[in-house]
Formats: sequence, structure tokens, C-alpha cells
Amino acid sequence: MSRLFYKAIIEDVQNNKCSEVEVDALLDIYASTVKRTATTSARKAWFELGDFACAKVMGVNHFTLMLERCQASGQEQWWGIFECDQKVLKVIATLERN
Repeated sequence: MSRLFYKAIIEDVQNNKCSEVEVDALLDIYASTVKRTATTSARKAWFELGDFACAKVMGVNHFTLMLERCQASGQEQWWGIFECDQKVLKVIATLERN
């Protein structure tokens, strides 16, 4: 079954200097990126948010995202790090069936 029918559940967020508007936009992008990447065999992926159509509209097109699939306590987790200059947002998510 495709993981596109799953919902990304944000488990943990660590924010360093990102505004609340940026955090909201980055979490939206993160959830959709995790769902799309989960359907592949990739264990690690890097993204330039400037390549995302919605990122410019949301004002976060200067960020990069490193996404990694990890196993923790028998559960698949997705660890992500958004970076732009001194701003860093770390996110851990799991997938839950819709």
C-alpha cells in the first residue's frame, strides 16, 4: 500500500531562531515531503526549498532540508533539519495510516 494514504505525525520540534510563521510553513512542507519520500527506497535526501513551488509563496524558499529515515524502538521515524543562515529547525515525525 502506498504511503500517500498515511498522515505525518510530528513527534518533536526544536526551533532555533525561526519565526512562528516560518515554523508553520516548514512543518507543512515537511509533512508532505515525508509522505512523498516514504514511497521511495531513499534513506536520506536533501532538498533546496527554492525548488518547491509553494516555498516562495510561504517565504521559506531560502531554506534547505536534510531528511533521514531512522529506526527507533522498532518504529520508523523521519528526522529532518531545515537550515537557513543561523536559523535551524529540527523535526522528528512518524507516519500514521489515514
